[in-house]
Amino acid sequence: SSGINAEYGDINAHTETEADMDTEEGDNLRITFEEYRKISNMLILHMREFEEKNKEGSGAGALKKQQLVDWYLQQIEQDIEGEQEMIAKKIVTEKVLDRLVKVDSVLLEIEGGSEDPAVDADPYLVVHPNYIVE
Repeated sequence: SSGINAEYGDINAHTETEADMDTEEGDNLRITFEEYRKISNMLILHMREFEEKNKEGSGAGALKKQQLVDWYLQQIEQDIEGEQEMIAKKIVTEKVLDRLVKVDSVLLEIEGGSEDPAVDADPYLVVHPNYIVE
């Protein structure tokens, strides 16, 4: 369906600019749009593979936000030097996931219906069924 391109059309307007992650920590958490795309594509492809493998199961193939962050950090572990950089990458990855949900509408949060705020802080995430990875 070509309808999805209209929804995501404006995302390409930012190609050479920075993806604004609204962080108080400053410039060490700024990433370029290319970096944003690279991180988001890795996460989305991993989620799609996970959904495929687990769609027969009871969890419908959804991953928790924290599982995705941990998975991504494992993928880039060899490039991370020191604990400060690890913390910064973790925050950036969480911000990328937040943006994919709230701004780009590529990921959907699945509410557990729990009254526990700790559960809501780590929601299950799934890729929007109409989203096509570029």
